[in-house]
Amino acid sequence: MPPTVRAVAVALFLAAIALGLRTGSGISDARWLAILGAAWLLLIVALWPRLPAGLPQFNRTVVRTALVLTTIFAILSIQLVRIQVVQGDVTAQRVARAANGDSLANPRLQNESLSIRRGRMFDRNGVLVADTVRQGDVWARVYPEPESAYLVGYYSPLRYGNAGLEASFDDELSGRAANNPFVRWENELLNRSQTGVDLQLTLDANLQRHAHELLDGRPGAVVLLEVGTGAVHTMASNPNYDPNRLFTGNPGDAEAAGVYWERLISDEDAPLVLRATEGLFSPGSTFKTVTASAAVDSGLANPSSTYEDDGALVVEGHTIPEFNRPDDTIDTWTLSDGLAWSLNVVLARVGLQLGPEGLQEYATRFGFGEEIPFDLPVARSQLASTPDFLDSPAALADTAFGQGQILTTPLQMALVAAGIANDGVIMQPYLVSGTRDGEGNLTRETEPSVWQRPISSESAAQVQDMMVNAVENGYAAGAQIEGLVVGGKTGTAEVDNGEPHAWFIAFVGDPEPRYAVAVVLEHGGVGLGDSLAIARDMLAAAMAEETVP
Repeated sequence: MPPTVRAVAVALFLAAIALGLRTGSGISDARWLAILGAAWLLLIVALWPRLPAGLPQFNRTVVRTALVLTTIFAILSIQLVRIQVVQGDVTAQRVARAANGDSLANPRLQNESLSIRRGRMFDRNGVLVADTVRQGDVWARVYPEPESAYLVGYYSPLRYGNAGLEASFDDELSGRAANNPFVRWENELLNRSQTGVDLQLTLDANLQRHAHELLDGRPGAVVLLEVGTGAVHTMASNPNYDPNRLFTGNPGDAEAAGVYWERLISDEDAPLVLRATEGLFSPGSTFKTVTASAAVDSGLANPSSTYEDDGALVVEGHTIPEFNRPDDTIDTWTLSDGLAWSLNVVLARVGLQLGPEGLQEYATRFGFGEEIPFDLPVARSQLASTPDFLDSPAALADTAFGQGQILTTPLQMALVAAGIANDGVIMQPYLVSGTRDGEGNLTRETEPSVWQRPISSESAAQVQDMMVNAVENGYAAGAQIEGLVVGGKTGTAEVDNGEPHAWFIAFVGDPEPRYAVAVVLEHGGVGLGDSLAIARDMLAAAMAEETVP
C-alpha cells in the first residue's frame, strides 16, 4: 500500500473517531455505527501489511487474519469508550415508563439519589420553597410552600422520576453540575454524600399565595412578570397537586404515593398540567392587542383611524354580530375606540386590511407558533391549526378579534402585554435567577435577554396609549389603580361547551410600565368580571411590594 494512501487513511480514521466521540449523544446509534464501520475499513487500509514475496500462503493468511481481529478489537474498544465514558451518564440515567405508569430506571442511581443532599430552592425574598431533610438513612425532598410546590415540580426517584424545575435543573440540584468538580471527586473518593447547588428563583411566594387566594380554587392561571427583564414573579395554576405526596424514600411510602398518582393521572381536570405554561386556551379579545399592533406597526392604521361598525359585519355569508357598542346610535369608531370597547367588527375589519400574510407575520413576531425559551416546558401557541385556514376571509375576520382556531398559553399572553409595555421588546422569561453553592456564593446568574422585537417603540407607545385608554375610558375601567398608570384588555373567549373563558391582560407603572399580567379563568364568563379583578389586585400587590422597605 503506498505511504500516501496509508497516511490519508490514518488521518481520516482519526478524524472520524474524534468527530463521533466529540459529538457523543448528539448523533444516533445507527449513524455512529456507520462511522465506526467506515473507520474500521480505513484502519485496515492504514495497517494492511507488506509481506515478503516468498512468504507461504498459510503464513500470509495468519498475519492478515490477526490484523483483521486486532482491528476489530480496536474498534470494539473505541465503542466501549463511547458507551462507558462519553455516554456513561446518559446510559446510566436512562428512564423508561412501565404500562402502569411507574418509572423504570437504573436502581443504583435511584438508591444513590437518596443519598444526595439535593439543592434547595428559594424565592426572590429568601423564602424556602424546596428543601432536603434527613429521614433515617435517606435525604427526603419536602416542599414547605403549598402554593409554590407544584411549580417547583415533583422529585420521586424511586417511582415517578421528576418534573418541573426538579427536572429542568436536575444536574445542578443533584450536584452533577454547577458545583466544584474537585469537591465532587473528593466526595466520590471518600464515599461522602454529594451536595447539590441551590436555586435562587424570581418567584415571589407572597404574590404566589395571593394569586391562589384570588383564584379561590377556580380553574385557571395567573402569570405576572417584570416587563423590563422577563423575571416571573407569579405563575399560579389551578387545579394543581402536592409533590410532597409523590416522594418515596422507602417501600412503605410507595402505596400511598401510588394511590395519589393514580388519582392525578385519572383526573379529567388534569392537575399535572401546569395551566400557566401548558394550558392552551382561545384568547378571545385579548388577541385584539396583537391585531391593533400589527395595523399600527405596518402603517395601515393609527389610533385615530376610523371604521364602520353599525352592529354587524357580513363576510362571505358569515355574520359577525356586534354586542359591545356602548352607543347603538354611533356607526363610526376609531381603532382606539375599538380596543377600548372591544368592538369585534372594528378589529375584524382591521384583520381584513392586514390580510392573512400580515396577521400571520405579526402573530409570529409576538411568538405565536414559536418555542418560548423558558425554565419549564411551554406549549406552543398557534394562530391556526390548518395552514390554509386564514385564506378564508371569514376565518381571517374571526381570528383578528380573537376567535377562530387561535390557542395560546397564559404565559404567551403575559409576554404580549409585556412586549407592548416594554417599547416593543419582549424579554425572554425566566424563573431561575441564579445558582448558589453550599456557602451561599453565587455560581451562576441569569442575565436578562431579548426574545422578540415584534413592533417598533413608536408603535408600542401608540398601542400602550390605547390600552391605557381602555382602562380609563372603556370597558376595562374596573382595572384602575389609584396613583398608577394601568393599561389593559378584556377577553371573553367563546368555547364549544360551557361558559366562555374569561381573560384579562394588563400592565402597570408609575408611570413607566413595571409589570405585566395575564389571567384566565376557565369557563369564567366575561372578561369584565373576576379575571379583571384578579389582574388588578395582582398588579396592585406587586407595586405595593416595591414600596415595602
